[in-house]
Amino acid sequence: MGAILGKRRKCAEPSKIEKRMVQAMVQKSAAGKSSLKSFNSIIMKFPKIDETFENVRGMFEKFDKDGSGTIDLEELKECFRQLKVSFTDDEVKEFHEESDMDSSKGIDFKEFIVVLALLYLLGDSVDASSTLQGSRIGLPELESTFDTIVDAFIFFDKDGDGYVSKKEIVLAINDASPGRRGAGDRIGVKRFEEMDWDKNGSITFKEFLFAFTNWVGLQSGEDE
Repeated sequence: MGAILGKRRKCAEPSKIEKRMVQAMVQKSAAGKSSLKSFNSIIMKFPKIDETFENVRGMFEKFDKDGSGTIDLEELKECFRQLKVSFTDDEVKEFHEESDMDSSKGIDFKEFIVVLALLYLLGDSVDASSTLQGSRIGLPELESTFDTIVDAFIFFDKDGDGYVSKKEIVLAINDASPGRRGAGDRIGVKRFEEMDWDKNGSITFKEFLFAFTNWVGLQSGEDE
């Protein structure tokens, strides 16, 4: 699992989208326990997750009209139009700002994955005549992968409050390595620090997902 590089945002009040995402995670936790049994069972899914993410790289390049390696606000508006998801210009701006993890004013490929996840989890279903029935963003394989990552988040979020704490991460990793508590503590703290992007002491689903893009080995355009 590689380290996450880039400029991190300073701690701030939760945005409207973050509040909605936290509530969505609370509801999913209340609906049932995670199907995953251990941290190791999550690791086993990394290759498939990476493959699914890579399958949407062509879509990212399609909407990156100027070939800059990032998607600006106007390009994201066009993306939303073509995906047939209905949001106002102000809402699209909120999605753009929420997914711009390094505050660079542009969405790179990893951040684009975050955009799609937010659309899938918070948006309404798209026009049924335009895509596969039951699919929200017309990408059923990717949507299934997002469900897997939600399941992983719920596995860590033991108290179901919509956030993952350092204690919950350390506990899960120690459970996966009985007899190696000291090493598990160190690994757990390191993983938590990688995920806690805004350094506020708790992990949202957005931060959890962004960490996954690094853990599975996904590359942004400028990293390749």
